[in-house]
Amino acid sequence: MRHSTALATTLAFTVAAGTAGADSFKFTNDADWDTGSYSSTNSGPPGADNQVQLNPNIVTQFDFIWVAASGRDAAVLIDTDHVDADGVSSLSDAAAGIGAVVGEYRTAPIGQPGNPSRTTVDINGDVWVGNRDASTGGGSAAKITSTPGAGATSSGVWNGSTFDALAWTNAGGADTNGGTSTAQDVAIKQFIRTDSTNNRTVAIDANNDVWIGGLGNRNHAKYDGDTGVQVGTTSTVREGGYGGVIDGNGILWSSDWSASTIARYDTTAADPGSSYIGSVPTGGPSYGLAVDNNGNIWNSHYNSGTISKLSAAGTVISTYSLGQGTNTASRGVAVTADNNIWVANSNNNNVTRLDNNGTVLQQIAVGGYPTGVSVDSNGKVWVTNLASNDVMRIDPDAGGVGVAAVDLTVELGAGASPYNYSDMTGSLVGGITNPTGTWLSGAIDGGVGAMWDKVFWNEEAEGAVPIGTSINLQVRVADTIAGLAGGLWTEYLSGDSLGLTGQYAQIRGILTRPGGPNAATPILSDVRLTTLDTPPAVPLPAAAWLLLGGIAALFGLRRARRA
Repeated sequence: MRHSTALATTLAFTVAAGTAGADSFKFTNDADWDTGSYSSTNSGPPGADNQVQLNPNIVTQFDFIWVAASGRDAAVLIDTDHVDADGVSSLSDAAAGIGAVVGEYRTAPIGQPGNPSRTTVDINGDVWVGNRDASTGGGSAAKITSTPGAGATSSGVWNGSTFDALAWTNAGGADTNGGTSTAQDVAIKQFIRTDSTNNRTVAIDANNDVWIGGLGNRNHAKYDGDTGVQVGTTSTVREGGYGGVIDGNGILWSSDWSASTIARYDTTAADPGSSYIGSVPTGGPSYGLAVDNNGNIWNSHYNSGTISKLSAAGTVISTYSLGQGTNTASRGVAVTADNNIWVANSNNNNVTRLDNNGTVLQQIAVGGYPTGVSVDSNGKVWVTNLASNDVMRIDPDAGGVGVAAVDLTVELGAGASPYNYSDMTGSLVGGITNPTGTWLSGAIDGGVGAMWDKVFWNEEAEGAVPIGTSINLQVRVADTIAGLAGGLWTEYLSGDSLGLTGQYAQIRGILTRPGGPNAATPILSDVRLTTLDTPPAVPLPAAAWLLLGGIAALFGLRRARRA
């Protein structure tokens, strides 16, 4: 009777399936929101607001940092949440996946000029990297994604020379003039040639396009952030081209250390070729740049031992001493959420911490010849040390409130020569240029076979989307919690029908506001998901049961005859 038993089992399963009933899942107060996770967002003062809004300060939503390994013509991706048991991440990690380094990726085809120095993170967490040595026939830049998907990509395992950087052969010169056809690593998305040469200015605008300028000819141009195709014409006024940031007003500030000025370009201009506004004197050799929470520009001076604070309009507010002489070779600048300023001093092997009034608070000893500083999603400061081939993390409060100290070192291996002073973590684009944050729910269990009906949000009066801001509310479902991670997000307006089936659902709210200080934030006051009753199993009519019984009897009779 084996065949009839299998048939009956299948029938019983079909009849029993579908036990979920109609339900409603709502997020509205702090306790609800806190079951999810915040990234560049918060629910206001504890117990006060019961709503999700953007953080007012400069923050990043990404848990990683991109470091230019200049000596290896590569960029290294590091997990900023990683901590080994002993507090140190090193090359001695025994297996793939347990180290802080996620992967290493070439920034130019083999045989083409590299020596990257600027790694600037875009709105999606991908990075644009400028190659300093490319000049003949134009400059070059590469785009590398932090989420490569399926296919061959670096494992982040040290192989004795790199963190498993895959080859980029450039066979037959296929990619010399642009393209990635011979790149073995699927994470490498773009390789472009530029009108600027010896590229050092790399900055992301509010539309997620990239502006690139070079110290060689000081040209500046705009390139589509997705395709890498140049947009409009090239600005050839030949000013700036050393370091670059784009502020909340859409102004590109491009430093020029040899001229002690900063060139300014309007990234909202109809044609980038006509974007030049003018230049402002800085009071010293113009080098690293950062934007604080008030929209002011901070500019380090390479061999003056000073740093200037400028208004968004381009007026020097004041120039401050870094408190350690003039021959500091000061480079990278970063801003933490408390509006403190952090400066890497290459010649002194330290990082200076100042308050927003220019008072020196601390000198933090780091590795050999520090060049760049950047702030991670936990508010910690990372510094790249060129001479000691490592990256260090500084906890602003490791020695007590307001007393900073190094709490983690990531060794990059011989020849890495990390050289950065750009937006390595995405704090600038996510906090100033195009402020963006998310709230992500946990897995919402609707029951086996749940039929997700509708989504409602901002039904309460506190909900708001001021002019210029936005809330993108998305939902995805899966039959397992693990399956949610690979599910596709779909955006919905309040009251939209979902028409999705799966036991688990997840919600993501993406909030954006205009750049610049004191801009209004959108407010997500509440979210509600509803499900339908799963249709009950339909009983089979009596005739069908009789037919099944007859089939079963027939199988039994045939087995008896064979016996």
